[in-house]
Amino acid sequence: MLETDFVFAHSYETEGIPELPGTGTFGIPILYFPTPSHRPEHNGTWLKITPSTGNSWIGVFKFLFESPDRFSRVLSTPDPNRVCVVSGSAGYIVKVDEPEIWEEIVIPVLGVQPLSKHKLLIFSDFTGLAAYGRNGLVWKSKQLCWDELRILKVTDTTIEGAGYDPTNSISNESHFAVDIATGRSLLPCPTDITGKPVW
Repeated sequence: MLETDFVFAHSYETEGIPELPGTGTFGIPILYFPTPSHRPEHNGTWLKITPSTGNSWIGVFKFLFESPDRFSRVLSTPDPNRVCVVSGSAGYIVKVDEPEIWEEIVIPVLGVQPLSKHKLLIFSDFTGLAAYGRNGLVWKSKQLCWDELRILKVTDTTIEGAGYDPTNSISNESHFAVDIATGRSLLPCPTDITGKPVW
């Protein structure tokens, strides 16, 4: 079952489509995100979306990763007329009553955290973060760790976490903190033996 997270107010309903109906057709438009370039369709998450105003449609959101444990989720966004669909770590934000208006999240999505107080969705990949607000991308952080990034704490002003660090022989881990408003790193990045930043 596709997980959902509707922290933000939204003006639509969503319904996962586990299989084709017996008739073989749905009777409503089927839209592909993105539009396939070399074939008529692609593998992805099937989702029926019904705006509070306008007609229902079905979106097929292409997977980035097709492994069985791929990360997928449906979330409301700070814009009540836009839905976020994470499909096998590919992220999409679509205007539900005008689905031709959409954008793809700039990073492979391995995690997502809504921050209702800040009106942001925070997406994480292997080494960094990206924040999306009502009008799209707000910021994208620089690299914050070597791998396996995870968020540990969110305060009023910061996002704090840790990740894999092969240069730390004690814990194999380093910590990071970024400014919620800008995505700016608040801690120095690691340095090489000459003292130069490694990223």
